[in-house]
Amino acid sequence: MQTLHRIVACLVLVGVVGTTLRAETRHIHLIKVFDSENADYVIREGCRSVGFGIDREVQMLASSLGILNVIEYNVSGPNFNLAHLDQIIDYDMAYQERDIVIFVYVGHGFRDPLGESAYPNFYFNSYDESVNFLDIQERIQDKNPSLLLNIVVACNVTVTDLSVPPPFESINIAPEVVQLPGVQRFGAAYEGLFAEEQGMTKVVNLFSADKEFYTFISNDGGIFFNEILYTLQEALSGRLASGWSEICATIATRTVQRSTVKGLEQQPLCEYALRLSPLTVRPEAGRGWLAASPCTQAARRMRDDQKNELRTLRRSHREAMRDIRDSDAGRAQRRLLAQTQRVEYETRKLRHEKEYQRQMLPCQ
Repeated sequence: MQTLHRIVACLVLVGVVGTTLRAETRHIHLIKVFDSENADYVIREGCRSVGFGIDREVQMLASSLGILNVIEYNVSGPNFNLAHLDQIIDYDMAYQERDIVIFVYVGHGFRDPLGESAYPNFYFNSYDESVNFLDIQERIQDKNPSLLLNIVVACNVTVTDLSVPPPFESINIAPEVVQLPGVQRFGAAYEGLFAEEQGMTKVVNLFSADKEFYTFISNDGGIFFNEILYTLQEALSGRLASGWSEICATIATRTVQRSTVKGLEQQPLCEYALRLSPLTVRPEAGRGWLAASPCTQAARRMRDDQKNELRTLRRSHREAMRDIRDSDAGRAQRRLLAQTQRVEYETRKLRHEKEYQRQMLPCQ
């Protein structure tokens, strides 16, 4: 009898998971903030390696959850500036309500002497153009994602001399594991970690350095980033309990252990929290990091209306995708709808940008 009960329970679980996967209507939004034109070769190579590893994981995540749209925002190379990141969070991210957001930063980090935040400031080629991660996180959380995964590879030490860029530690050593061993991953494991919880946002912070610690970056992305990949693989293949709290603790412990073996002192900051979602998503009234003239403020009021349009569009797209999935339409039909929605989204953004630029002309 107990065996029969177990079989029935397993079938119910499989049915629930299968229904959840078929009903998946979310997109993945990947924000890459990479100092990929840094003067240091190791940092540039580290950006390339982290980018490759993240792309691979996001591709498997989308495939495992049945997500048909991955929207990427590139704040790298010539786009590595605070204004571009500000625009993405202020405007582009309006089209992401209840989606999965993955934010990745590789570059210089530093602390203000009187700074109270546990997180580093991100350095966009000057101290005047820098921002603390806490402000970034709060603004993204205000967009009401279902899950926010932040991966930061940067130092977190106090800087008092503002005449030189923040200090960093790069090491050019061969990686211990050249390639992740091929193992089977399970959709149920992905669903457990990335499932949407109504009324809240899952927030996972994976930082390579805690307060007053350096990050040791290497050509392959460094010990910390590789531990993220290894630990995620174990969790998603069923070899590690797939809870974010345990994943965070495992990444931190293994990073310290491997760093110590190499004679390095690196202490990550890894944490998991749940944040209650706002009852309504309000326009941010042109909130940004950069000072705005009265003319620019008028243009931002137009931007607020555009953001509301994107938010409404995203909700209608989710409803349409939910309807077609509930009708048991084939994968080809779902893909066609996803492509149509992506074209509509890009077309709407293009029209918005033309209107916005016309509004901004008097400000030039």
